[in-house]
Amino acid sequence: MTQSPLRRALSSLLILALLQSSLLLVSAGTAAAQPFSCTSGFYQVISGQLNQFDPATDTYTAIGSPSSNYNAIGFRASDGYLYGIQSGNLIRIDSSGVITQLGPHGLPSNAYAGDFGDDGRLHVSAGGRNWHAIDVDTVTATPIPELSGDLKVADVTNVNGKFYGVSNGGRLYIFDPVALTISDGGAVSGVAGSGAFGAAWATAGGNLYVGRNSGEIYQVVGYSNGSPAATQVATAQQTTSNDGGSCPYAPPPTGVRDVDGAEPETAPSTPEGAAAQAQWEQQYEAEQAAAYEFEDAGVGEGPSCAATVDEDRLPRQTVQANQYADGTVLYSTGFDGDGDYLILTGSWDESGSSLNQLKDCGYDYTALLRTAQVEYFRFETTLRAIEGTNGGGVVFNQSSEHTRSGAMVVDLANSGTQLRWGQYDALGYYSYIGGVSVDGSGTSSIAVEVRGTAIDIFFNGSLVGSTTTDQPGGYVGLVATRSKVAFEDVLLTALAPS
Repeated sequence: MTQSPLRRALSSLLILALLQSSLLLVSAGTAAAQPFSCTSGFYQVISGQLNQFDPATDTYTAIGSPSSNYNAIGFRASDGYLYGIQSGNLIRIDSSGVITQLGPHGLPSNAYAGDFGDDGRLHVSAGGRNWHAIDVDTVTATPIPELSGDLKVADVTNVNGKFYGVSNGGRLYIFDPVALTISDGGAVSGVAGSGAFGAAWATAGGNLYVGRNSGEIYQVVGYSNGSPAATQVATAQQTTSNDGGSCPYAPPPTGVRDVDGAEPETAPSTPEGAAAQAQWEQQYEAEQAAAYEFEDAGVGEGPSCAATVDEDRLPRQTVQANQYADGTVLYSTGFDGDGDYLILTGSWDESGSSLNQLKDCGYDYTALLRTAQVEYFRFETTLRAIEGTNGGGVVFNQSSEHTRSGAMVVDLANSGTQLRWGQYDALGYYSYIGGVSVDGSGTSSIAVEVRGTAIDIFFNGSLVGSTTTDQPGGYVGLVATRSKVAFEDVLLTALAPS
């Protein structure tokens, strides 16, 4: 049918208006795209929904709306965007969760494990099979057969130039894109059983974190020496489809402790990594100083209040923990001066109905209970604050009277308004883990239930926190810092190793 000149003119105007509208939408969409900042965060896509995981509360914050499932995400530090694989396409994800299709990736099969390498390319594979490196600017995929293998690694992350991932069977694999080699990093201790590790993250400090689909998030240390060990640092939701990404130059998120401290296990492989490492070390030292507001003191310093000198401690000694029947009472209050306690530091009076620490000017005054070493136990005490700026508490997993390296401590701080818990590192320096606000100004009780590496913390009969340790077993004892404290009751009970 022939159109009139007027109809043709109106049609042209309509088409032009639609084109202009489309261009405006494209421009608006392009302008709206904003990169992520390189800040602490564990990004996790679960069944097509991008989230940021908060380890401090074990909760998620959704980023954008759900989409078709995508995987193999990696954080590109040079531009601040996440990239990944969705069906047959390479995609880019901005800080609002908006997905931009960049074009067909050309891979022989969809990839679900990936991260950016130091070469600026997105390295992806299907569990280790069909390893490719994608130039995300040109959407060009290059096969790397030397790194391909059916290893059932559900995700990998780049830690100082090498890719690390944990298989369904709990083995660590290392992919070196420079040497073009695959190494078996060994069985990861602390992750008994089987199950996919569908998410992996890297942070400043050379830290490797992996997330199991059953919900556990671990930091893996020893990943470079053939003896990898996992410590659970958070609990996430269970999932059957997920993937992880993070800015490798950002420090660990709030709520996740750096198990092996700020010093990296492997050296930074880029100038950006070296700068991030130096910044993390400064931040870590400042956080430790703020969390533990007084200077360090050492086991064996004695009861005086002389000036404290920082001193490296002896290495942790071998623990020979004994096993007892569940519920066996291993020690009950007996403050009668019969030598149950070995006084390591401080000025203690073991008489009457309480064990009293009489000095309020020193740090980490410790009375070690002379019992067998234990690994599965409940240790509790009732204590009364007398005078001072902090308070008292319990120390446990101490390997010997000669060193506190690796031991755990739960005690009152800030005039009894905070219950905190931490661990002495390999050199005996305190590392804060967590804490809660409490009222410990009068008489109160502190208890820990320890089952190997898992620790539950109680205050006045209520569970207030949980943590883990990579140094289980040892002696228990009492501790007081800058405070006169009366310990009025102590009970050590064996628990079943379950």
